[in-house]
Amino acid sequence: MAGDPRSVLLIDDDETILKFLSIHLASAGYKVAASRGGKDVFSVFQQDVFELVICDIRMPETDGIKVLEFMQDKFTAVPVIMLTGVQDATIAVEIMKKGAFDYLIKPVLKEDLLRTVHKAMTHKDMMERNRKLEEENRQYRNVLEERVEERTQQLNKKNMELKNAYAELKSLNIQFALVLAETIEAKDQLTFGHCSRMRFLCLKVGEFLDLPQAELDTLEFASLMHDLGKVTVNEAVLNKKGKLTDEEYEHMKRHASMGERILGRITPLKPLAKIIGAHHEKFDGTGYPNGLKGEEIPLITRIISLVDTFDAMHADRPYRKGLQTEIVLEELRKEAGKQFDPWLVNIFIENELYKIDAEVDIGQSFMHLKE
Repeated sequence: MAGDPRSVLLIDDDETILKFLSIHLASAGYKVAASRGGKDVFSVFQQDVFELVICDIRMPETDGIKVLEFMQDKFTAVPVIMLTGVQDATIAVEIMKKGAFDYLIKPVLKEDLLRTVHKAMTHKDMMERNRKLEEENRQYRNVLEERVEERTQQLNKKNMELKNAYAELKSLNIQFALVLAETIEAKDQLTFGHCSRMRFLCLKVGEFLDLPQAELDTLEFASLMHDLGKVTVNEAVLNKKGKLTDEEYEHMKRHASMGERILGRITPLKPLAKIIGAHHEKFDGTGYPNGLKGEEIPLITRIISLVDTFDAMHADRPYRKGLQTEIVLEELRKEAGKQFDPWLVNIFIENELYKIDAEVDIGQSFMHLKE
């Protein structure tokens, strides 16, 4: 009933870790059940219903991957957070591809645990709401097919309801994208606020170009999720303050294609996959991963690429102050026709689309730009 604590199942063969996680989750108001795993771990799901599962990857008898596969088969609506003690990007890629919501690296910090659990619960609520809306829409379409002629007036009314439902569904999808953006920034300590500034400036450019609403929606989602592939990058490389080695740089470059691969597996987000995968292509064809050139690169991607570079140079980082605006703009002019679409560079600079209004609290808020 309303007000009941939300339930979490912990699975780990280490009793100390189980106690640590249980104490902090219980103190945060969650109802916690714990299992040491083993071959009988699946029987616990016959005894109770859980809203979230947190499971270790490496366990004897039945490892965490098998638990994740079981959840994907039997309880697809329940998010799974995996625990690992190995900072290995390939493990992160594998568990995310298999459907894990996120992963935590041991030793787990209390604040990381609670933040990730909260995001998982929020994601679950949004997905459940989406499923309800989709079911309502399916039922409504069936009714329309059967009773179109006798319910013409009701049809007009329901059409309005559908428009409202679509607006709400879009809002929920934006919130889902924001959760992903926050997840990216939680792993990349050097770029806090980057995704939200990207969203603001990219939409500013798109609206100035009078892009159709569908393309603005795509631009909005893509600007938030352009760095999704960074979830597969080793955190030591992602947060390195000095210059990357050649090997580290090659590892970092994979995030564009990995972001495309991840989104390509999610049917509603497939149109965004190629846009995100190309955001490090260059106008003269020297970019990566596919060496696209000129208008072979989608316009939305060219906008994201330009704004991404502007913000990276202009924003403060923990290890340096951001460059002055005029210096950044001069660099963009130098790269017009090389890295960037010269037409976009000119529009971006001449119309001062790089400016963020002082009253917009970009670093602290992901609220929608428009009412």
